[in-house]
Amino acid sequence: MRMKDVDRLRGGEILAEPVLTKQNDILIPKGTELKEEYVFLIQSIGLRTVMIEDPYANYETPNFFLSQERFHYYKDRIKKVLENHIYNGKGTLKIVDVIARELVDELYDCSKDMSFDMEERNADLYEHTVMVTLLSLFVAKKLRVKKEKQYQLAIGCLLHDLGIRYITVPYENCDWESGIASDKFEFRKHTILAYTALEEEAWLPSVAKKMILSHHERLDGSGFPLKQKNSEIECRIIQVCDAFDCMISGMECNRTNVRDALSCLQENAGTQFDQNVVDSIVSMIAKYPVGTTVKTNEEQNGVVISQTAHTDAAGQINVALAFYIPQLCALAVIQCDGKTTIGMHHILIFLIFQFLICHNLRFPFLLIEHRTDTRIAEQLDQN
Repeated sequence: MRMKDVDRLRGGEILAEPVLTKQNDILIPKGTELKEEYVFLIQSIGLRTVMIEDPYANYETPNFFLSQERFHYYKDRIKKVLENHIYNGKGTLKIVDVIARELVDELYDCSKDMSFDMEERNADLYEHTVMVTLLSLFVAKKLRVKKEKQYQLAIGCLLHDLGIRYITVPYENCDWESGIASDKFEFRKHTILAYTALEEEAWLPSVAKKMILSHHERLDGSGFPLKQKNSEIECRIIQVCDAFDCMISGMECNRTNVRDALSCLQENAGTQFDQNVVDSIVSMIAKYPVGTTVKTNEEQNGVVISQTAHTDAAGQINVALAFYIPQLCALAVIQCDGKTTIGMHHILIFLIFQFLICHNLRFPFLLIEHRTDTRIAEQLDQN
């Protein structure tokens, strides 16, 4: 699944998520093949992007913080805890301390030099909550934050958007600068509402409370609600990680692609955001996530299907590309890092495609090649 600009739809794409009206009615259902008239219809309701199926999804091997099973385990747990708090009140949040410690312990022995494939997706409060926590913990590892501080960081992250449950305005894919002023004011109250709701939670570390209040603050005093310039590393980490995931998920702002989100962080590093935190998150997020369509310096188009899980000594991520060759009805897998040999995961891909051959499935055969001079020149149509 990937995000694509409506203006770049050519017809023939398959919707990965339904197209909804402003009233959340389904206009075009998931799984629909987009025809030209559908594209005009989508444009007419003002949608900028849609989510479409990735035709190479079955051949891609993205790197992620956790297995999907573990990610959804944490998402479901924090959803249950926060909703229980909303409906049942005080004394229901102490379990967040247990969840935070479990997450920190699970990630603690992971390498700080891992790289991850992030993708654009639709806003989901609880998915966003867990994602911000994971991003923050890996940034903390890179910055060598002590384990006890990581616990406190995780607690603040898991509770940072509790206040969203107290507001009544939409917060998905919103342009607050051109929107209704009263809605913007209501939205901006969510940090204070959460802080107030947690004021009597004596078990909650003071820095976690400060993170919840100040995750929309900025170093230059341009944030909200109090225009503070926070010095605590925990606050600086969540400010960057929350801003990044909001941009790529459409939480609390208009959704954008990964590269533009990273560029936004870099452009504001040292002014709005802590430079070291920005450098850390940029170094661990793949510039061309798995599923991205790219052009090489040899004028060949391809799709990124895998990349190394760790950066090399120079901080580079090695990439494998898939190229469909119509003349040969083949899929070529090309590793273009200039240094290493074909890895075991490429051999596995080869075996998978041999299985496809035997069963007369999509590609009759697979070519695997290692090139020493191939580089990605540009991104084509990830969005």
